[in-house]
Amino acid sequence: MSIKLDLKDKKILFELDKNSRASLPELAKKIGLSKEVVFHRINRLVEEKVILKFLTVPAPARLGLTGYKVYLRLNKASRENIDELVEYVKKEKSVYWTSICRGRWDFIFGIWAKSIYDFFIVYNKMLNKFSKYVQEKELSITLENIQYNRRWFYSDNPDPLEFTFGEKEEKAEIDEKDQKILNLITSNSRMKLTDISGNLKLSPKVIAYRIKDLEKRGIIKGYKILLNSNLMGFNTHKAFIFFENITEERKKEFVNYCKTLPNIINAVVTFASWDLELAFETDKEEEYYDIMDKIKEKFSDIVKFYDSVLIISERQHKYEIAEK
Repeated sequence: MSIKLDLKDKKILFELDKNSRASLPELAKKIGLSKEVVFHRINRLVEEKVILKFLTVPAPARLGLTGYKVYLRLNKASRENIDELVEYVKKEKSVYWTSICRGRWDFIFGIWAKSIYDFFIVYNKMLNKFSKYVQEKELSITLENIQYNRRWFYSDNPDPLEFTFGEKEEKAEIDEKDQKILNLITSNSRMKLTDISGNLKLSPKVIAYRIKDLEKRGIIKGYKILLNSNLMGFNTHKAFIFFENITEERKKEFVNYCKTLPNIINAVVTFASWDLELAFETDKEEEYYDIMDKIKEKFSDIVKFYDSVLIISERQHKYEIAEK
């Protein structure tokens, strides 16, 4: 099932995907509508489940966290078994992303952990309970994560907005109040200052100052939306790129080229058996493979081959940072 959106709806989504914390006056001015109309349209997009969440994007490495992703190929697992596995993994507070897939992998989930030991505590609990369904497994460590705003449904600028975070960033210290603010707005980036104030017993003015400080220090990278792209008739494909004869300069050229593609939403440099992950949203499967054919042709000297998955559903997508 797909939903029809008019140009104003697409402009609203476009602006919120760049900054989901933008005020109603800011959005109204950019879109050319009144604040009241923008307010009602956003509410409708939420009610119709086009917008699933308003996300704050923090920098995990700045908070001493590393991103680990687990990829599972399952065997003899029924739909009920898979649902049980997904629900079990989702309950872990450190799990920030889960995805049911078709293709190379059947299930992927991501964990933020302060150490490899902390990661394996969560991982081993899952494996001990569900190992009988696991045919093959892979682990990746995220070195750099680059998120791009969506430009496939509307764009007034060909240059993407990037949110980049990764292991090369230095650790930063935050106090308990900052951490509580961060955890509240990661779940809802449009949460009002007055509502945050009611939760934390701090004045709205102090909270606004602290949020600005978190932005300046690079602890908050930006604000996005979790979009139900399937409802708009688009599918999400993830490509796993295997390089050969690679240099840092050629890898940079590769990433810079990929970010010009309007359907890209994410690029992740990893430590795994592959070297890079790319995520695309396309309205046809053929469009995704056309994109990958062009990439292979342009970078035939370094792209050895690639694997793919089609993401069927993202059961979990959060940026909550566990409190100390």
